Amino acid sequence: MNLSMDVPELTERIAKKHGEKIEALFRKVTGPQGHTGPATVDAPSRRIPGLGPVKSLWDPLVDLTLGSDISDLSWLTEGKVAEGTCLTLSIAGHHRVTGSRVPLPSGECDAWLWAIYPQWASEAYRAGTLSGVDQRLTTVYYRVFFDAAGEPMQKPEHFTHPGLRPLNEL
Repeated sequence: MNLSMDVPELTERIAKKHGEKIEALFRKVTGPQGHTGPATVDAPSRRIPGLGPVKSLWDPLVDLTLGSDISDLSWLTEGKVAEGTCLTLSIAGHHRVTGSRVPLPSGECDAWLWAIYPQWASEAYRAGTLSGVDQRLTTVYYRVFFDAAGEPMQKPEHFTHPGLRPLNEL
């Protein structure tokens, strides 16, 4: 892969290669099966909508697995925020041969966000889980917060997560 590719170029490649899968994931996440809350979280048949494994554009030996859902803010923040929802997209990388977790390039992860949720990506916040090997992200999380009317909003005051920062500030 051309490592000098920017996020818009990567987004275009992802959309072209995985367009149908992305559309199906979007429909699942924004439909009833994509909603997570007290009534659904413990259901035995509950599966978070996902995509993958798909081959990384950055490294052909890396598989990416994506998962996404929408949760009530009141459930995520233990009742501190009464109305609204939170869209979450998580991306994890695994070595295709060994299965071990691998660090992820932020550009490719951002491109996946833009390919799946172009209408909301500019409102996203990003965080991740650090690996124990070289302290690089092995799972990247994106969150978009919505008010009761379904409009994107800033991160609620009571929503705490270490390292959760607006994507446009990174």
